Amino acid sequence: MNSYRRLSRPLVFMLASCLSWTAPAVDCWATSGLVQMQQASRTKLDVSKGDIKIGVSGISGFSPEGTEETQANREGYHIVGQTSQYSITVEADASADLLLEDVNISQVDEDVGALRIEEASKGDVTVTLKGHNVLKGGSHCAGLEKSCNQTSCVRAGSQCDCGILTIQCERFREEGHVCNEECGTLVASGVNGGAGIGGGDGRKANRIRILGGHISASGGYGSAGVGGGYYCEATNVEVTGGEVSAVAGEGNVALGGVDSSDSNAIRGDCIVEAGSAGGAEVFKGILLTGNAGTIHGAVNISKDGAAGILKDKTLTREDGGRLILPDGVSWTVENTLRVQSEASANALTREEENVSENREEEPQEDQNEPEKETVSLNAGTPSAKGIYGQTLNQLEVTDQTVEGGVPGSWSWAQEDNPDKTYPIVDGKVSYTRVFTPDSPDRQGIRVKIVPEISYLETNKEVTILSPKSPNGKNGWYTGNVVLEAPDGYQVFHSRSVGWVEELVVPDDGGSGDYEYYLREAGTNKTTNVKTIRLNIDSLPPIVENATVTHVDGGARVRVKAKDDTSLTEQVSGPRYFYCLVQPESTAKSLGRKAVVKNKATKNNLTGDFTFTNLEAGSQYRLFAVVADEAGNMSEVTEQTFTAR
Repeated sequence: MNSYRRLSRPLVFMLASCLSWTAPAVDCWATSGLVQMQQASRTKLDVSKGDIKIGVSGISGFSPEGTEETQANREGYHIVGQTSQYSITVEADASADLLLEDVNISQVDEDVGALRIEEASKGDVTVTLKGHNVLKGGSHCAGLEKSCNQTSCVRAGSQCDCGILTIQCERFREEGHVCNEECGTLVASGVNGGAGIGGGDGRKANRIRILGGHISASGGYGSAGVGGGYYCEATNVEVTGGEVSAVAGEGNVALGGVDSSDSNAIRGDCIVEAGSAGGAEVFKGILLTGNAGTIHGAVNISKDGAAGILKDKTLTREDGGRLILPDGVSWTVENTLRVQSEASANALTREEENVSENREEEPQEDQNEPEKETVSLNAGTPSAKGIYGQTLNQLEVTDQTVEGGVPGSWSWAQEDNPDKTYPIVDGKVSYTRVFTPDSPDRQGIRVKIVPEISYLETNKEVTILSPKSPNGKNGWYTGNVVLEAPDGYQVFHSRSVGWVEELVVPDDGGSGDYEYYLREAGTNKTTNVKTIRLNIDSLPPIVENATVTHVDGGARVRVKAKDDTSLTEQVSGPRYFYCLVQPESTAKSLGRKAVVKNKATKNNLTGDFTFTNLEAGSQYRLFAVVADEAGNMSEVTEQTFTAR
């Protein structure tokens, strides 16, 4: 999603609070004067001063002046502030109308959602966007978390008991409004199984409505951009306005969720950029995938939208699909949209255009303008070489020579955005070089080049920041490991949120080579994949069973264990077994330390013990503990047997 510039002048319209499952009538919305009064009547809270919690009958938080606020306000809350310490929580069953203005919450180092609606809450929550807002969730959390795991909520429609999350710009309800750069922005990201907007790790999502604004949502590993958390579904997710860019973590879809997601829809004057839409039905709108898009129904776009998210996209249309173009926007011969100069814009009188897959519109030539002399190129092949992460302007370019030595200059075509940092380059994407003669009487030349991109070569590597050394046994770590990028570099992994100086490897990393990338700060030159060997196991094993075999005057005990693989299968494995037998008449429940004082074995599958001098006919209590190679210890298992 492109970034959007903010205008300094205040916006006039503020969206009134009209929460319902279906869109309310236009006359539900107040005039601009009343809307301004409503904004002023909201309780203003500053998240940089402390956590904000919105409850059914009261709140907790601080005003920008530091005054503690506890009184609930049915008119809503105007929230500001930037923080990496505090967060916003809407408590169970509370309804809330939140206006976010230039809020920036980053919880990437914590296990907290930036803005969290408590799971399965029945309250309706509206988030209205003003300015540029960022919500970065912590480990296993969504940026804007709206989880719903109730059984009734996995079904579509009105049977769901969860409330509705509505995200909108201030002006979406204005008649004929199409989001432009004045509309609010939200950048939301989740980590380690958390969606950008929607479910936390292992949580479904339900009843999410995006009505307006510029939304960029990226999910952590296994989660959707907008929708379900780690490998989870999402239902009743709907986009009806604004511009939405959704990026999924590995293993999920960008919009919606994996298996069984239904009743998800795109309908309205909206532009949705999603690599996979999770089976969402598109009734109206523009759905983009990569550099191509499809127009569904009759869609209005803003002038800024044409120059922003739609720039350089090839658009096709379904039957009946068409665009209603604003003044100053026209089609180019490449079938993309372009904003015209004011002079050109005044000459455009078309209010709508149809575009088909193969259509190209040739510009009208001025019959009175003299024909320009054609310039030819000498033999040879143009080329461009660079390092992944550079811009077009940073590449090393070899241009063809011009026949006859015609004076002029080469440059990248402006529509290719020469200063934009590279996307992933696969050796197939071409960019345009333009030769502009010095003489206005000569015709320019355009040449396509596929840049040859390599990776930055460096022997620099990440180092382990904490713990300084393995905190378990035998070289194993028993919790999160923090990696530090070398000086002058940043590090990235598919489960991280952007490029960072310190990267948290979660405790579900397991044993093996952890992959990451390095980027040189300032130049953006990026390495190919690098690896670091890490052994992480934070979960203790489990005593599966203990078998007693009776012998004269004693008993043989075999303890069998298994590892907890709920986080990862790359675990350290059972290794140490501890067993203790006491007469039932005097036995008391024992902790692990008491049991561990007794004999230990080192068989990674079973532990074998022999106990003698047991009195036949008497009852004994058996205690067993197992530890894995990393040193994690199971709970104490007890059972009673009678000696023979």
